[in-house]
Amino acid sequence: MDIKQIRDITIIDFDENKYLGIACDSCGGIGYKEHDVVKASPQLTAYHTGKVVLAELLSMGFTPFILADGLAVEMNDTGKKLIEGFNEVLSKLSTKVHLTGSTEENIKTVQTSMGVTCIGICEKSKLKYKKTSAGSLGLLIGLPMVGNEVLNNLDKVLDIDDFERLSNCNYVEEMLPVGSRGIEAELNDLLKDNGLDFKFEQNLNLDLKKSGGPSCSCIVSIDKNKIDLLKNIVHKPITILGEFR
Repeated sequence: MDIKQIRDITIIDFDENKYLGIACDSCGGIGYKEHDVVKASPQLTAYHTGKVVLAELLSMGFTPFILADGLAVEMNDTGKKLIEGFNEVLSKLSTKVHLTGSTEENIKTVQTSMGVTCIGICEKSKLKYKKTSAGSLGLLIGLPMVGNEVLNNLDKVLDIDDFERLSNCNYVEEMLPVGSRGIEAELNDLLKDNGLDFKFEQNLNLDLKKSGGPSCSCIVSIDKNKIDLLKNIVHKPITILGEFR
């Protein structure tokens, strides 16, 4: 069985025509428990943590079908509230995703913590990888945000249905959710994969090294003539980063 790592996704050669993809993420210190650093509802915490792994799979062309949560909290009542958040984010997808998981019932916990794994499937011909062309534009959709910034700027944050719509666009060449490494690191991966250089827009007013938080934004490569089409399906901030060379 051929298993390889591409960016944040573990990809398994499932059969002649399909890949399985596995994405993982973790979250700690965000919730309503005694030692949580960022105070936010468990539902919102789970929503955005689940969104990260779903977005990573969708961005490479996978259709998610299982979401597994490892919750380092008790079922009653923090666990139940986290599960509500996972169910909410899954409800926004057009396909059915099965939710499974576990909670901590033996030890009292004083901080919200969890690990999340998502599994998806993709036709090999539809894998969004090494598809960026010289002359295409690099866009940032949404804005990188962390912690309380996310809570205060939800209108600027990419939601999971935004990721699904982008993934279904055949004119979107590639997508990379911006994670904790920031825009620059994600863009460098894209350039290395495609053997390209990049010319940044002048006077770009973005911190390219800032953590993107829970997939609040995404780098997209696209033909410059297709930007108006993109604006019709995603109503979040769109920033032209530059051009692939």
